[in-house]
Amino acid sequence: MLTDVIRGIDYSDCAEWALLLFCFAFGLMLLATLRLSRNATDRFAAIPLSDNVETPRDE
Repeated sequence: MLTDVIRGIDYSDCAEWALLLFCFAFGLMLLATLRLSRNATDRFAAIPLSDNVETPRDE
C-alpha cells in the first residue's frame, strides 16, 4: 500500500514547491531584517567588535 503511494507521487512538483517555500521564507527574513530599528541594527553590528560576551536579547 505504501509503495503504491510512493510510486504515485509526482516528484516534479516537489522542486517547484521547494522553490516557493524558499522564496517565501527568504521574503519573511528580508521583511524582518528591514523592519529592524536603527538602534537594534547598530547593537547587532557592534557585537563582533566588542570583547564582552553579549546576548542581544537581554535588553
